[in-house]
Amino acid sequence: MPFQGFVVEPADLAKLAGAFDAAWVAVNSVNTIGGQQQRRARARLATIILDLWREDPAQALSASAVERFLASDQPS
Repeated sequence: MPFQGFVVEPADLAKLAGAFDAAWVAVNSVNTIGGQQQRRARARLATIILDLWREDPAQALSASAVERFLASDQPS
């Protein structure tokens, strides 16, 4: 569970978990992540979603998270 140890209201946790699940499916549809990289990628995606939620809980978390995740995954 990517949000383990994080204290929020049940409705917020459900929103975060739903956003994570949707974002993970979208990320994997662009570039399948497996093996050792999967655990790190899931943790990074969860961190992105939490950061976005803290910035603005009303925003479309999954879409914004996918955009930020893929942008940060590009070589400089």
